[in-house]
Amino acid sequence: MIEALSKHIFYYATLVLILVLGFLLAYVNSSNKEIQILVVVFTTISYVLWGILHHLFNHDLNTKIVIEYILIGSFGLAIILFLL
Repeated sequence: MIEALSKHIFYYATLVLILVLGFLLAYVNSSNKEIQILVVVFTTISYVLWGILHHLFNHDLNTKIVIEYILIGSFGLAIILFLL
């Protein structure tokens, strides 16, 4: 577990950075719903692309993984948009 974490620390750090930055940008623009929606959409797209690129660089990308990232991103996007 620790070995896998240390091997992929750059990928996990960039994922955390993407999600934290998206959260902070949405929080700062809490008075403007259109900008919040735009930030959430771009954060979701970044998450999906990050996942696909991560697996592409590790040579284990397949259709199931792409569909999984798209579905998880869509599900998260739907939840956030419903709450906004």
